[in-house]
Amino acid sequence: MEIENKNYLVVGLGKTGIETIKFLGQRGFNVRGTDSSPKSKFNNIEIDSISALGIEIEFGSHSQSYLEWADILVISPGVSVNTPYLLRAKELEKKIVSEIEFATTFINTPIIAITGSNGKTTTTTLISEILTNSGFNIFTGGNIGTPLITALEKADEYNFIVLETSSFQLQATEKFRPYISIFLNITPNHLDHHIDFDEYFQSKTNIFKNQTKSDWAIINSGDEKIKEYSENISSKIVSFGIATEHEDIKLKGNTVEFRDEEYDLSSIKLIGGHNLDNAMCAIAATVIAGCRKEVIEKTILDFTPLPHRIEFIGKHRGVNVYNDSKSTSPGATIKALDSISPPIILLAGGKDKGTDYKILTAPLHNKVKHLVLFGEAKKIMNQQLGTSVDTTMADSLEEAVEKAFSNSDEDDSILLSPACSSFDMFSSYEERGEVFKKIVQNF
Repeated sequence: MEIENKNYLVVGLGKTGIETIKFLGQRGFNVRGTDSSPKSKFNNIEIDSISALGIEIEFGSHSQSYLEWADILVISPGVSVNTPYLLRAKELEKKIVSEIEFATTFINTPIIAITGSNGKTTTTTLISEILTNSGFNIFTGGNIGTPLITALEKADEYNFIVLETSSFQLQATEKFRPYISIFLNITPNHLDHHIDFDEYFQSKTNIFKNQTKSDWAIINSGDEKIKEYSENISSKIVSFGIATEHEDIKLKGNTVEFRDEEYDLSSIKLIGGHNLDNAMCAIAATVIAGCRKEVIEKTILDFTPLPHRIEFIGKHRGVNVYNDSKSTSPGATIKALDSISPPIILLAGGKDKGTDYKILTAPLHNKVKHLVLFGEAKKIMNQQLGTSVDTTMADSLEEAVEKAFSNSDEDDSILLSPACSSFDMFSSYEERGEVFKKIVQNF
């Protein structure tokens, strides 16, 4: 991508957008910023630091004049390429790239990129810890919270860059090329952002698009859609799954086999079979990167589950309570239900993302004693699921917790696994999880 003598418009002024504008402005690039939210929603210190560089920013709308001025639009995560503004940009034949696409034009360090509907953050963190414990200097970022563009000052000092990548970030890529790409799984998600499931899936597959035979692709052989797509992958493929003759990295019980080595994960602290998938990917990626078995195995066994991911928060009033606020899609909630012994009282709901909740019907019937629905999506969820299990609705998370305890008996499990995003009532899934834990503690 030709980057000199261009006008850059950064669309979306969240953390990634702010860092991108700073990077461009401090290096003398022609850059402006635009965000549809009012200025009052932003950190004044950050905005003042950008204004001090003489950079123009608009709030509350996306102007036609800024669009006509721009040559390249760098879009932040969460900004859909299907918004009217970006569709107009396409009509004007403007180049549209994601921040990770733009940042990697400045980077020669090998990239390990992880995508999938569920498990990205755990897998990314596992890989990062194994590489660090093996003595490598690494940068970890992307969708996990730290923009890739912040790595550019020290990019040459890193042995590896480890990136969690979302469909949003991958959708607007052209030449993004990881050394190791990992595709964990795929279930319907973010259909409020993408046109349909096929677009969502195709965005994910961009993680492989520019790889060559000198690169690596780690794929889930148990996912038929990913397996079918693998015929289009040009890099060396490592498949993972429950042991058959077809997998390159195999799971036999709690033992993982890869390249004539066995990894005993019987004492792993992570809850659920899906986390064994995450561990297999971490093993494959870090072996390829040059890590030793002893370090890999010890790091995985010492790994503490991340907050808000099937997080056991204790026994309260004789009931086991789990915080899985990170599950923002039905597919993620299914994995959580698979990981916990019944009977379960499930708390679900939040902001609807256009997904079909009916895929929860069988898991609810098999494992859930009572379903408590809350949030913006509670009515549509009740329409699709209410007849499959005993169900009540609540007007707040606090009321949902009260109803959960009133419908539970000793040794039952209460599970917050919303299957929806948090943005109807909370600023993030982290806030939702923390509020849930405080409500339980004070109940």
